[in-house]
Amino acid sequence: MINRDSAQLECMNKEVEFIIETTAGVSKDEFLKNELLQHAVCMSIITIGECANHLSEEFTEKHTDIQWMQIVGIRNMTAHGYRRLNMEQIWEAIITDVPRLRQFLSQFV
Repeated sequence: MINRDSAQLECMNKEVEFIIETTAGVSKDEFLKNELLQHAVCMSIITIGECANHLSEEFTEKHTDIQWMQIVGIRNMTAHGYRRLNMEQIWEAIITDVPRLRQFLSQFV
């Protein structure tokens, strides 16, 4: 693994942990009503996508079980089209995709 990849994975892990910690014990309804929490999670999503975008091609090709282009895509959508974001979809990502990414990252950090 390239040293640059290690730094990106560590950064992604930090943001994943932030999302998990800040949404622990929060219901979907609470999340949908809490704009501050939504903004915080979206900033972490942006950072995760930015880090994923800077992983080496060698790394992403080796680890195809993670959908890197979708991670970058949601980053772009979050960064450039916030008003069009569907917070219910963000919630679904929090409860399904974030734990899966956490599990993947645990082998590297």
